[in-house]
Amino acid sequence: MFKRKCLVYVLLALFLLALPAAAGAAGDDPVVRSRSTEIIGEGAALTTYILHNRDGQIKAYVLKLDLTNPYLELKTLVGAAGTLENRAPLTRMVEGQKNAVAAVNAGFFVMANGKPVGTIIRDGELVSSPNMRGDMPVFALDENRRPLLDFFQFSGEVKTAGGKSYPLFGVNKPAYNLTDGSLSDSDHLTLYNRLWGTKTRGGDPDHPEAMVARVENGIVREVLPAKDAAFDIPANGYVLWGAGAAAAFIRDNLTPGTPVTVSYKTTPDYQKIKVAAGSNSFLVQRGQVAPFQEELRGKTARTAVGYADGGKTLYFVVVEKSPESAGMEQRDLARFLVTLGLTEALNLDGGGSTTLVARHLGDGSPTLINRPKEGQERLIPDAIGIYNNAPPGAPAGLIISGPDTVVAGTYAEYSVQGYDSHYHPWQPENIQWDLPAGTKLIEENIYNGVYRGTFSFTGAAPAAATLTAQAGGVRGAKNLRVIRAGDLRALQVTPARISARRGESIPLTFQVITAEGQVIPIPAQFVSCQTTTGTVKEGTFLAGQERGRGIITAAFDGLTAEVPVQVECLFTDSSGSWAFEQIEDLGARGILKGFADGTFRPNQPVTRAEMTALLARVLNWPPATGEVRFKDTLPAWAKGVIAAGVAQNMVKGYPDGTFRADNRITRAELCALLDRALKPAPAAQQLPFRDASAIPSWARDSVARVVAGGLMGGYEDNTLRPGWPVTRAEMAAIIWRHLKGKAE
Repeated sequence: MFKRKCLVYVLLALFLLALPAAAGAAGDDPVVRSRSTEIIGEGAALTTYILHNRDGQIKAYVLKLDLTNPYLELKTLVGAAGTLENRAPLTRMVEGQKNAVAAVNAGFFVMANGKPVGTIIRDGELVSSPNMRGDMPVFALDENRRPLLDFFQFSGEVKTAGGKSYPLFGVNKPAYNLTDGSLSDSDHLTLYNRLWGTKTRGGDPDHPEAMVARVENGIVREVLPAKDAAFDIPANGYVLWGAGAAAAFIRDNLTPGTPVTVSYKTTPDYQKIKVAAGSNSFLVQRGQVAPFQEELRGKTARTAVGYADGGKTLYFVVVEKSPESAGMEQRDLARFLVTLGLTEALNLDGGGSTTLVARHLGDGSPTLINRPKEGQERLIPDAIGIYNNAPPGAPAGLIISGPDTVVAGTYAEYSVQGYDSHYHPWQPENIQWDLPAGTKLIEENIYNGVYRGTFSFTGAAPAAATLTAQAGGVRGAKNLRVIRAGDLRALQVTPARISARRGESIPLTFQVITAEGQVIPIPAQFVSCQTTTGTVKEGTFLAGQERGRGIITAAFDGLTAEVPVQVECLFTDSSGSWAFEQIEDLGARGILKGFADGTFRPNQPVTRAEMTALLARVLNWPPATGEVRFKDTLPAWAKGVIAAGVAQNMVKGYPDGTFRADNRITRAELCALLDRALKPAPAAQQLPFRDASAIPSWARDSVARVVAGGLMGGYEDNTLRPGWPVTRAEMAAIIWRHLKGKAE
């Protein structure tokens, strides 16, 4: 990952893949569990792979492009409005673009300012020049649709009317590190035009001496220190920015009112390049794992680009990193590509930048395909768009979309979209249905240009059913499974627990779980609900005006589910805690107290003073006479309760004579305190925890009695973690169990 002091360069990644039908595993190489392919446009197909290795499931999306198809076109997409001024999410870059069928993120950029470190070329226009490191390859597509994966070179010159000249180091480049560790700006001259953005590049703390020259129509109009530059980059000109010796050249040779010329070139020639984006490293060369120019470690989202078939077939591959996908290491990815038979491949930006959009057959525009690593799309400076420029064709097929599984006694909605012989979307009309027994069309409409039909399914519907639609002389079919009551195991309600204000409305959703564990949504009108507080109508819970607790009981086809309800929580942050009921119950009884801002902070550790104060309230310790003596200072609010605890011989200090009131109380210390204060039943069992040997000897007997008394338990991994701090939620649960035991 590129760095310039505190600047972190984010990699974008494009890469290639063509997975054979029988992919084997060698070591940690992933095994193909499933794959599905759909044509998305002329010369363009998208395959979704589910892979497995020792890290679990991996999702990979492979975009295969036939560069010999005359209707297929690739374009460079730049920023929010065609320049580098503002980045944009990929979905916004392709929004409204005619004939766009897919797009994928592209080159490196500086996270701090969003400017590209690598090369960007758009239809023979140099948006951002190759950097001068010499170790960052470029993906390009030339004017003859031939892919190039190579190192590009840049050279240029600025020349005054008086014959003075200075080398030009780059066009529209941010500061970056060179391979010798020096900064790219040092003694170098860079040109900025309107493709950089509206505003000129200003001062740089690393180069306070930097100078700028504003040039319009080939004439120098203004020269001043970069730190003072606040003007716009001229639409009919450019700005020259230099530091060190380059700043001296600007100051001494670029006089306002005098002409200046700039020339530059790249090898290969940028004017013959249609698309180009920067990379950080080769992944594959000559069909083998390549020596990396840079290796970005970590199992993360990846994007790559490459080719096969002598450059006739181009591949973009996106590997997802999400809760459903483990991601890949760069080296694992390279090995994976080799097993797929790719001859050349480059790594481009990955991680949070990895994004793929594609237009499914029949859809009007591309939509997000992968789940971004950060949960939402990252703003990026450049991308590669894929377009289907074929003319409209004849109707060729229908796509029926909707749930694959339905429950008898309910209904489901299905949409129908058409595509033509060139894979453009086509709107079908006058759809005719062929339906199985027990299935009925109960409603149909056109919404946002898409046909939607609602179907009911009775117990007479076959377990394996097919919906068939016909329009415009073409047909489409949807296979689905009909689940009956005997195949259902449980009913679920979301949210599983409700904390509401008085009069607040909370939407409910319902799902059934089949015997195989499949989760199927159920429309609210098919679920009956009863509640002891508030009302439930049309899938919405309306809290009553009384504060308190209650239950919603939902029922569907013999299955029931209960949802605990708390109206008007005492604490604003308790509803999400595993100890919600205990916290609210003890708060309502005045035993637990929150903070002035209305929070309880269930995950916050408990101090020794706070635990002492709570036990004083629970056990009604009488006030102590006299002053307790510890060597350290006690909080004013806690002096009384600590003195009461000492008087009851329940609270003790440390051997050095301190109390340490603000120290976090550990689970072992709490057991010792609870043992003295609550006197749980004697323990007749050995401690079952895997980390029992970590319990201090002075606390072992106390821990045994507290655990045997049911006041404290272990964690899911069968550990006690005696040295861990006690949280306020754990404190609430322990006191609640004690009081519950006394009541019983």
